[in-house]
Amino acid sequence: MTLKVSFLKAAHGDAIVIETCVGTETFRILIDGGPSECYERRQGGKRTAGPLQEVLEDLRQRGERFDLTIVTHVDDDHIGGLLKACRQDKYRSVIANDVWFNSGKVIARAFNTPVPEGSDIWIDDPEDRLTSIAQGVEFDALLDGHCTSRRQVRFVDGREISFKHGKIFILSPTEQQLTKLLSKWETEEADSLTSGVAKDYHLSLSELRANDKFVEDTSVHNASSIAVLIETQGHRILLLGDALPSTVCSALREHLGVSPENPLEVSVCKLSHHGSKANTSEDLLSLIRCEKFVVSTNGMRHALPSKITLARINEMQPNSEILFNYEAVRDDVFPNLEERAASGNMKVLTGDLTL
Repeated sequence: MTLKVSFLKAAHGDAIVIETCVGTETFRILIDGGPSECYERRQGGKRTAGPLQEVLEDLRQRGERFDLTIVTHVDDDHIGGLLKACRQDKYRSVIANDVWFNSGKVIARAFNTPVPEGSDIWIDDPEDRLTSIAQGVEFDALLDGHCTSRRQVRFVDGREISFKHGKIFILSPTEQQLTKLLSKWETEEADSLTSGVAKDYHLSLSELRANDKFVEDTSVHNASSIAVLIETQGHRILLLGDALPSTVCSALREHLGVSPENPLEVSVCKLSHHGSKANTSEDLLSLIRCEKFVVSTNGMRHALPSKITLARINEMQPNSEILFNYEAVRDDVFPNLEERAASGNMKVLTGDLTL
């Protein structure tokens, strides 16, 4: 039996591959596809394959595919690479077996309401932004035409779904959060490009904790993010997308009976929203005991990760490792070499995690 978790170098986004193998049978899960450059990069006028395309091509050549693809939400740093990949017939069959995606059409059908204007996700020219929807192939319809077992249901907290080698618990979003998404379908561009938050890397971990005040994320898109707990081969993997910690905490308490006195033992946790201070609360950290927290970002957008997030983890779970999938981000967060050395649990993720 083998269990491998890969956090692709997805620029400022997320792209995660899980392979669980029992005997001769392997079950593969893809969670998000990063921004467009995770699929394909442009260097000196030439296009080169990004890490997502490399994974897809390897599977295609071996006649394999993903058994499940989870699209956590509509922001470009999670869906952009998948949109580019789906423009290629040869990769659609690798991705589109079973797809979990709370699209505008799926949500509208569930609540028996009209599809909200502006909720369609379009695959357009690869050099255009996702907001250029004058022409192109609509993503939701493309999935309907190629998925062999696509679930025409909404994915909300409390659902428990079994797969060949384990179970998946959905911790976010709530139905109320999906309703808000229907009534206020924000543009991707506004969410993914707007920042204005300054980096806090010049402050020490202790200084940050001394003045720590948690304020939760208010993004409608992030609140709609699918967060999952995957149980397989005796391990628990917590993948939080960009979900809100209050939603995840409520699901852990209500559906899994978790409490600070009875915390959930987790092997790996992918921090929500690339380590943003607004998406990892003390309440959440009190409900889990995690061996390895993972920060997925190259640090090029939104001043992420927030160092205060790492300070919270370092104080509340001092025996946990915090892994960065980009070495430059770890070095940027800890410019003080003495502090970096003292914080020995801040490490660089090299290669895959084999559990």
